[in-house]
Amino acid sequence: MSKDLHLRLIDPAQQRALGNFTLGFGAPVRVEGIQKLANQWLMLFLTPKGSHPWRQTEGTNFPYLLTNNVVDLGSMQTAVLEYIEDATAQLKRIQQLRQGVPADEALNTVNLTRFTQIDANSFDIWVRVINSSRSTLSVLIPYARFR
Repeated sequence: MSKDLHLRLIDPAQQRALGNFTLGFGAPVRVEGIQKLANQWLMLFLTPKGSHPWRQTEGTNFPYLLTNNVVDLGSMQTAVLEYIEDATAQLKRIQQLRQGVPADEALNTVNLTRFTQIDANSFDIWVRVINSSRSTLSVLIPYARFR
């Protein structure tokens, strides 16, 4: 089982208001299993589509959403769901090309569990990452403040 060097996700319930990310303040640690899977998914989800020099289709349009004006809450949630599905499909394709991905690091699905409006232009977006062995990890997307 391979390990990656990442920051460990903290429990979303412990996320402080106006925090930047659901990561602890400690030094990077080696992670594996569902923790590694969640980090891989988040990296895809938060990478602006078209920003990678030679993998132009990698990433999602979620980072671009953060710079747009919020007009309709319903269309905003629909867009976030689309970006979640996009990142999930991309990671599944990437994992299919790899040999021997362990079940605890193989992506089953990612579900939006909460989309809460905090004020006129900010939201808490929570997802649940589920691996092939049916372990789950709740993740609070970086504090989303839209213009």
